[in-house]
Amino acid sequence: MSFIQDDIYQMIQRSDKLKDDDRLSIFEYLSQKFSIIPLRGGFASPIEASGDPDEMKRMANKLKRPIESGWEKWCETIRSFNHQDFKADRAGIACGPASGVLVLDVDYIDEFWKVLKFNGIDPMLPSTFAVKSGGRGDRYHYYFRYPNDGKKYSCRSKAKCFDVRGTGGQVICPGSLHPETQKPYVIATNEDILDAPNWLLEYSSGARDIFTEDDQDRRSKKNLLPASRNKAFEIETLEANSVDLDSLIAGLPISEDIKQKIMTPYLRGTRSEPSWSVLLGLLNAGVDERTIRSIYQSYPIGEKSREKSDWFEREIEAAKKTIAQNPIGVHMQLGFSSGTNGSSSDSEYGIVNAFDVLTAQTNFEFLIDNFWPKDEPLLITGYGGAGKSVLTLQIAMDLVFPPANGFLNKYKVLHGGHRVLFVQSENSLVGMKRRLELIRGAYAIPDDVIREKLFFVGRKKDIRATGDLDSPRFQDVIKKQHDLIKFDILVIDPLISFHSKDENSNDEMRRLLDNFSDFCESLKVSPLIIHHHGKFKQERGVGGGRGASAIGDWSPNTWELEYKEKDKKFKFIHKKARNFMLNDDLSLELSNLRFAVSVQSGSLKNDTTYFVIKALQNLNGVAQTQTVLKNEVVNVYKAENPGKSITAVTAVKYIKDAVGKKAVKTIHGAKGSISYQL
Repeated sequence: MSFIQDDIYQMIQRSDKLKDDDRLSIFEYLSQKFSIIPLRGGFASPIEASGDPDEMKRMANKLKRPIESGWEKWCETIRSFNHQDFKADRAGIACGPASGVLVLDVDYIDEFWKVLKFNGIDPMLPSTFAVKSGGRGDRYHYYFRYPNDGKKYSCRSKAKCFDVRGTGGQVICPGSLHPETQKPYVIATNEDILDAPNWLLEYSSGARDIFTEDDQDRRSKKNLLPASRNKAFEIETLEANSVDLDSLIAGLPISEDIKQKIMTPYLRGTRSEPSWSVLLGLLNAGVDERTIRSIYQSYPIGEKSREKSDWFEREIEAAKKTIAQNPIGVHMQLGFSSGTNGSSSDSEYGIVNAFDVLTAQTNFEFLIDNFWPKDEPLLITGYGGAGKSVLTLQIAMDLVFPPANGFLNKYKVLHGGHRVLFVQSENSLVGMKRRLELIRGAYAIPDDVIREKLFFVGRKKDIRATGDLDSPRFQDVIKKQHDLIKFDILVIDPLISFHSKDENSNDEMRRLLDNFSDFCESLKVSPLIIHHHGKFKQERGVGGGRGASAIGDWSPNTWELEYKEKDKKFKFIHKKARNFMLNDDLSLELSNLRFAVSVQSGSLKNDTTYFVIKALQNLNGVAQTQTVLKNEVVNVYKAENPGKSITAVTAVKYIKDAVGKKAVKTIHGAKGSISYQL
């Protein structure tokens, strides 16, 4: 059963688009369930912070504070709601017996799972009501029932991992706007609030401690279960020291890096990547398959393969295929992954001459002609609400079901043999359903294409995802889907939702994106990333949206989408093309949630070319003969100029002018026939 009724749920999920009064109505509704308290309003400004990200965070934290002194009393007594007391930007929930909740606030989700494992705690949480923070990265509030057992459950923190908010604590309520990012706190799981796990109650009440591997006082491990203490100690010891190599592994013609990986036990969620490197290293060195299988049966590197034999069979076949298709790339990949140049092993760095590069069995190809090259990332940037997600959905649909007149009525989609996986955090199942219904009203994409070629990562009857692109755990989620559906296009929407790095740090963002490129290359997929501009001009970035300039530097192909309020048109700007010519700026129109090049931009409507382009658009982008096009040009002119008309001879002149201006292409066929297309 849903904890929040559907209409309020929908408002919360798009609260950044609501008017102030509507957001206040969300807080009023929530006051029926919780003790709601007023927080400060406003947003941190990069101008006032002088561009210092640390200062931005400090300013934002101040804006999360309650307005009233002595607000802690509302943890034990429900506060009555009064509109005049609240700022429309955000409100808080006073945790404790008044609201009936104990909230687990997780700032670093991957570290959180590791800490649970380290403490012998099952790394699972009940499927309770949960809220995703509007801040950067994967940050969640998990709501649990505050026990009615007479005990006091207070606030406790585990630095750089999680906090427990009990009596004396508060969390920002759903529907609020984050003071730094201005993004909403949205509902991640709309389920009833459940009982808290025992370990959480014990920790909040002070009956137990939680430790991390970095804690200095190792004597505190006496509180751990013996089995988990021993396991943690073994893994820690193995990873801290160089692993002893036996004679078989020591004698193999492979790098020291690969040998160490064979002998090292890896935690669940981190095993796939080293296993793949070892497979490539062994096969590339000419080790026979029988020996490879024996290694995977007998050594730590094969732990996952022994659990999942089908997975290993797919991995070994994929590794053999990769080496057969691109031995140079494998050679260099293994060299880079080893991180050393001091060995004579075939798996280390090598030299590739320019002639081998020139004659390599690989060619530059486009997915969409002169718009998106195959195997290259595509970065689409713009301000919130500019239509980036709608445009991305159109790109995906056109890739799997190419329109006759091309993407945007301009760029030819070379074939429809693609499968697309969306990893996105902003559009609910209900919202996406509505979008698809509107689009199909004008663009008849078949059911079987939608069913077999467009996919979304999701859970619990939703299509929104959470995770960190740099996390092996989240990468494994994507890899599993790749194994199942063999997608070749990966959409990340938006970038900010899928990392925990400092977006203003060139070093952190470049490493994140370089690692993501390597990940996509390992899957043989072409990524499309959506990245927002900030709300201030200073946050626009240099060709790569807000944040670090390294984002734009990394991208080989960047387009920017803007909405022009003055003329109700969209402007699509090609900001960067590393390996082909930049396109001219485009003016776009949006109809039935599909973009197309506007033929009425500027003074074009006064140009005869307009009538030819409009005629071709009416003909789905192609006219097989001049007669067909000529007749449609006459019809368009009549429709645009009531009471006026042109002759067929004039229409032919318009066509010739459009061809001369290269606004229209001519295709010469058999026996001198000519067809026309955009």
